[in-house]
Amino acid sequence: MSEELHTTAEHLEIGGVPCRVRVPQSANAHPLLVMLHGFEGDEDAPWVFSRAASAEWLIVSPRAPLKAPNQGYSWFRFEVGKTDPATLQEALVYLDSLIAGIKQRYTVDDTRLVMLGFSQGASMAYAYMLAEPTRLRGVVSLGGFIPGYLTKQIIPPLGNLPVLILHGTEDDVIPVEIARKNRDLLTTHDAQVTFFEEAVGHRVGAGGMRLLTQWLAERL
Repeated sequence: MSEELHTTAEHLEIGGVPCRVRVPQSANAHPLLVMLHGFEGDEDAPWVFSRAASAEWLIVSPRAPLKAPNQGYSWFRFEVGKTDPATLQEALVYLDSLIAGIKQRYTVDDTRLVMLGFSQGASMAYAYMLAEPTRLRGVVSLGGFIPGYLTKQIIPPLGNLPVLILHGTEDDVIPVEIARKNRDLLTTHDAQVTFFEEAVGHRVGAGGMRLLTQWLAERL
């Protein structure tokens, strides 16, 4: 596959949400990969991960709804170690509207809908999964965490839902111990968890990218 395939995309609004989008050339129903950026990111920030997704994927990377304090955007408000449930809930509605808009605009294969998030974006992917697990066919957490208050609520059976967790052992933003606890919690609730640690900081290393490429191919 050419480098052009992975770097070209259009910027547009879907349901009023600014996005970066890569549309497959195939006329078939598209598997959908929604990529959620981290705190102070934007719709371009997670695009590096698009190179792990083959040409079959319709990729949509939305901009979060809230302006972050210093730069970029945020999915929800928070204090250190504490997520604001109200703004997170509003972001879930925002994502629902986005996905509805995607399905109106493109032909999407509902049986192959994957949500990928980096850092705070992974928190949103987890929250979306926990709100209604049957909506997704896979979740990817890159350097992420499940918001603490959600781990204290009743978690529904996850029905063998595939979850990929990639985390750096040197991560000084979200310690790897949190990812390990999330892995154990999700496994207890019947998720099919693939967990990979790598000696990197708050990012995804080469080994993680290879595993992400393989995992996404398996979802096809």
